[in-house]
Amino acid sequence: MNAGSLREPAVPDVVLPGLAGRDVLVVGAASGGVGTATTAMLVRSGARVVAVDRAEDRLAALVARHPGTTPVVADVLTAEGTAAVQRAVAAADLAGLVNVVGGVTPGDIGHVLELTADQWRQGWELNAGYALETCRLAARRMVRTGRGGVLVNLSVADARRAMPWFAPYGSARSALESATRTMAVELGPFGIRANTVAWGLIDSPRAHSGAGSDGTRERDLIPLGRRGGVGDVASAVLYLLSDLAAYVTGQTVVVDGGQSLRAAHDGPRHNIPEFLELAGARAALRATIDRIASA
Repeated sequence: MNAGSLREPAVPDVVLPGLAGRDVLVVGAASGGVGTATTAMLVRSGARVVAVDRAEDRLAALVARHPGTTPVVADVLTAEGTAAVQRAVAAADLAGLVNVVGGVTPGDIGHVLELTADQWRQGWELNAGYALETCRLAARRMVRTGRGGVLVNLSVADARRAMPWFAPYGSARSALESATRTMAVELGPFGIRANTVAWGLIDSPRAHSGAGSDGTRERDLIPLGRRGGVGDVASAVLYLLSDLAAYVTGQTVVVDGGQSLRAAHDGPRHNIPEFLELAGARAALRATIDRIASA
């Protein structure tokens, strides 16, 4: 995707209650992925979106498609970008914050015996550090206005278990989830809710099915049998921002089609345990599956 283009993802045609007229700041709004889907759904629900992204051309395209959206060109990993976010927060009657920015680059992948201090720092800043600061800025603004608000941080479903080769990424996301739970407790008395949405395998501009994929791996490993879409993740974000979740705080909503519920030893698709060595028992389970499928 070149700098001037913006992929408009498909999103559910729904309007969620309690968002009309509210100012919501979305960090990472013009990626063409979850941030863009969240922005589109917020606008559809009547919210006033403050869209933060470092890609000026894509931000302009986003505003053109969703008039009334306020663009803020900022790289939140820099001091200048953080200052721009702080000014945007101060100017808004802020009711919600969504932190979407995060990820891993090829240079961040490595064995723990070879990862450098710089790799650990980069993984932390990209996947937790900036979000903690934007949450602090947003929450202070919400406390000042006295009307409370909602913080939603994006994470990944794998962050709560080991992530070999992705240690800086996984540990930063796990820390962000933990910090969000603490925010929920400390900020609750001020009427501020804080939650996390953790996504699994989804089709997005940066992570999508390969050209040669026929969906077999997804059917084998994901109970719902498919990759998710960015609209699936954005829908969970909108739920947490809306009045439907007025009594929900400190939670992680996992959007992964059930993938994280499977054990490593569950066999493909129908979950016959790989270590079930009794041939008769395996045959009986396969026969059960065939009988159910043909009923």
